[in-house]
Amino acid sequence: MSCADRRGAFVRTWRITRATALMVRGLLVALFVLDRPDVRLRNRHMQPWSAALLDVMDIGLDVHGELPSDDAPVFIAANHVSWLDIWVINAVCPTLFVAKSEIRGWPVFGWLAARVGTLFIERGRRTDTRKVNDRIIARLAVSGERIAVFPEGTTTDGSVVRPFHASLFQPAVGAQARVHPVAIRYVDEAGMRSDVPAYIDDVSLVVSMWRIAGAQGLRAELHFLEPIEPFVVSGEAGGTDGPELRTQRRRLAAIAQERVAAKIPAE
Repeated sequence: MSCADRRGAFVRTWRITRATALMVRGLLVALFVLDRPDVRLRNRHMQPWSAALLDVMDIGLDVHGELPSDDAPVFIAANHVSWLDIWVINAVCPTLFVAKSEIRGWPVFGWLAARVGTLFIERGRRTDTRKVNDRIIARLAVSGERIAVFPEGTTTDGSVVRPFHASLFQPAVGAQARVHPVAIRYVDEAGMRSDVPAYIDDVSLVVSMWRIAGAQGLRAELHFLEPIEPFVVSGEAGGTDGPELRTQRRRLAAIAQERVAAKIPAE
């Protein structure tokens, strides 16, 4: 092994060791402090903890646009590249996330996500989707709460934005929430798109962390785009049927996807 290879392995190991220590600290806080549904308490811990995780992994963060205010229900819709996306958003805008049920089974991350209130959804089961939608609407009624979804339904390499699933916007319609499209990009030292953080192609969490830990000059760009004001709809707020509600969901999804895609440069 060359000197450069040894140095690279040392840097990776050092960063992951520090990130692991930070995860342990987060687990202890989640276990002994975050034992009640207090939004402000959770946010006070999640924001600096997420920022510290990016710091120990030597990931820079550039934030553009105006962050959501707490004067109305906030529903964030972002493109999805990596497991890092959650920490990137939380580092500047502490948020409750909606995630696929598989994440609950991730070692450490899954337990921590559940402990801080992540809403897990089995997207193939309509009855489960309805229950989670009702929970999201209830959470959006809590003062200071923000809900975030990744409506592409999967991760990409960051070069494209896939169509947003309209069904995931039902809670925003039901709660009359302001939708905040958010574009996430990862770039290298030269400012070009980096696919190092991309969590795709059956890459394991351990391998993904190893790749990210070895990156030099990696930066995350977070673009808070023009919000979409609530649409006025008729019918029951929590309902999921009816042509008007379906139309509203599709409109929200299309507008949000268009605004996010406009921030992802064509390659």
